Amino acid sequence: MSELLDFRGRVAIVTGAGQGMGREHAKMLASRGARVVANDINIERVGETVAEIIAAGGAAVADHNNIVTDSAAIVDAAVEAFGRLDIVVNNAGINAFGRFWEMDEGTWWRVFDVAVKGVVGVSRAAMPHLIASGSGRIINISSNGVMGVPTDSAYNAAKAAIWGLGITLAAEAREVGVQVTTLMPVAWTPMTEDAFPNPVIRDAMRNTVPARAVSAFVTWLAHQDTTMFGGTWEVAGTSAGRIEIAGAPRVRAASPEPESWGALQDQLTEDAPLRPFRTASESFRDQMVFLSPELDTVLPADAADVSR
Repeated sequence: MSELLDFRGRVAIVTGAGQGMGREHAKMLASRGARVVANDINIERVGETVAEIIAAGGAAVADHNNIVTDSAAIVDAAVEAFGRLDIVVNNAGINAFGRFWEMDEGTWWRVFDVAVKGVVGVSRAAMPHLIASGSGRIINISSNGVMGVPTDSAYNAAKAAIWGLGITLAAEAREVGVQVTTLMPVAWTPMTEDAFPNPVIRDAMRNTVPARAVSAFVTWLAHQDTTMFGGTWEVAGTSAGRIEIAGAPRVRAASPEPESWGALQDQLTEDAPLRPFRTASESFRDQMVFLSPELDTVLPADAADVSR
């Protein structure tokens, strides 16, 4: 095996570190020398995470500030404990199931807020310190649920917001030396244990997609020498693949009237080769050149792609 990645001197925050993937992210970063602030509102569980890290010879402190209401305090805790901040892993999230129009409204918004407000609040408070680090890293945990899972609207909407934020923040933060990447992981965790009633699927997940496998990808992205960032990757076990928005070939209506579109339904819905769009600028250019081909030489190819 190659030499272990060295995180000595670096400080990381991992939210939702009381169990599941968050605990494994914190443990793996610490095992490579990072000093870790393990955040979770559950005091007992996050205490267990820190105890495991210290027992293994690592350095960590527990933080149980609420990421929705006290996100800045989490960052303050890292700076007070270790004097700096280099890495943020925005992992925290909760879930609740139910049909959109039947779910309790407060429950729906709580699921959304824990994920989205947590990422926004912690990242905003962390940015000055990540810039000062010179090699700051933010890894945001989204989900392939953005593609749609019935009865899981709050969670999926939150993860879609995180995805959109991550793509935008990656383009902005690269200008100040901070690398931002979004992951859509699949892992066997307490959150997924009851999601699959089929025992064959449960056994396959337990054996092939442990949470620790996602942590390996997270830890690699967090390292100061890693230059790949800015995109979105699905990670499951020892497999990973980039995820992008894609569009089918465009269809032109005869006129801007609703009747014109009715005649094109079959073309709009048929399967066709897809073209990936990595940025909004690429999509905009494609639309405008389709309608006005003379713009092909006027609109430049998008230079904002930050995937490396």
